[in-house]
Amino acid sequence: MQEDFDNIFHDEENSELVNRYEEMLKNNTSYFFDVFEFENIIDFYIDSNKANSALDVVKYASQQHPSSLNIQLKKAQILLDKGQPIPALKIIEQIEKIESSNSDVYLLKGSTLSMMGRYSEAEKAFDTAIIYSYEDKVDIIHTVSQSFEQIGRYKTALKYLHQAYKMDTKNIMLLYDIAYCYEKMGKINKSVEFYRQYLDKEPFSENAWYNLGVLFNKYDRYDEAIEAFDFALAINPDFSVAYFNLANTLSNNQDYHNAILNYKEYIKFDGESVEVLTYLGDCYESLNEYDTALRYYDKALENDSYFGDAYFGKANIMFQLQKYELALQFIKKAAVLDDINAEYYYLQGNILSALKEDSEALKSYKKAYELDPDEQDFVFAISEAYAKSDHLKEAIATLTEFIKDNARNALANYHLASCYLKNKNEKLGLDMLKKGLNIDPQAFTAITLFNPKALDSKAVKELLIKYDIEF
Repeated sequence: MQEDFDNIFHDEENSELVNRYEEMLKNNTSYFFDVFEFENIIDFYIDSNKANSALDVVKYASQQHPSSLNIQLKKAQILLDKGQPIPALKIIEQIEKIESSNSDVYLLKGSTLSMMGRYSEAEKAFDTAIIYSYEDKVDIIHTVSQSFEQIGRYKTALKYLHQAYKMDTKNIMLLYDIAYCYEKMGKINKSVEFYRQYLDKEPFSENAWYNLGVLFNKYDRYDEAIEAFDFALAINPDFSVAYFNLANTLSNNQDYHNAILNYKEYIKFDGESVEVLTYLGDCYESLNEYDTALRYYDKALENDSYFGDAYFGKANIMFQLQKYELALQFIKKAAVLDDINAEYYYLQGNILSALKEDSEALKSYKKAYELDPDEQDFVFAISEAYAKSDHLKEAIATLTEFIKDNARNALANYHLASCYLKNKNEKLGLDMLKKGLNIDPQAFTAITLFNPKALDSKAVKELLIKYDIEF
């Protein structure tokens, strides 16, 4: 309560100072302000995002207090805020020569060097600031870590966060930031570990539970994600975005009925959006409730007629219903709206293939593959299209490239075996077949996908017999 009163009093005092300063400008008169008062006026304009006004105060303050290093430091801060690190650094280095043990100087120097991309020098400046900070050392280290977080240098940020946490193990916000940095670095287990530590001390933090849910969902740990989102919503039943992410997780976990319930709960708070209407359409489509799904896709397009995913959903339903001409119309609209979405071109290829337009299907598969060459479905689709059109060298090259990073993918090995056999290269075909059998012998029938006659080969039959495979 006392702290709130002090803040109100401080704000009123600053407001009076600013009013006095602006009255001086209006009347074209000259008032005296001490350095501390000028600093407060400058801070007011900085906090109000009025950098030019803050610079004007600096000019006036410099006339009244030409030897004040604090005013010059404020000038450097304003220049940095305006995206002018080079002149800011010149001022800071001049001040540093006079006040070589002022932690504020080195903090600002570190921020300036960081903006200039001189990160190792920035670290040295921040380390010096920490050495010369005698009060609030943990807070200063935390501030330094956050400056590195903001530019995505999470490893460096962690160095400072762990340093601060060793000094103050009761500061749970440090745990929160440590967990966040590990999350951004993709170190899921470390991130979970520190979120758990944070929640042990602050179990009713809906934000921490929510972040944990997002993290689990990202790495396909759906049951744990659902539990985390449930905790977040138990703590705060009005946490709308948690309903949305819980619905996404449930959908990923193929629990479409509950996903629908949570999307609708989200709509109660934040209203309908083209995205959530399309997600509802996806869920109903997955439940084979096509009429309801189409209603949601159409409703999404009423909100935004340029939303490609809704056309994609409609195209996919028409494809499932074998209404290929209609499916093709919808997917072409989707591809026009978003010409870098690999999934659109993959579905377009499937539709064209169903229409027996093999050359056009191959073009679509090529586009999908070019956009995402690591996606297994796209690799197999374009390889099959190549094989079907007797471009076996291209099919072999595509599968070989994929296997370089996916050597334990049995299906890829079987498909490549099939291509080699179809290309009359029995030795390599049997080698790849053997690799597939060593990985997953039960999936051997995949060898017939590109080459239905593969099992007619005597050598193939003999190899399958060695692996006790019935065919």
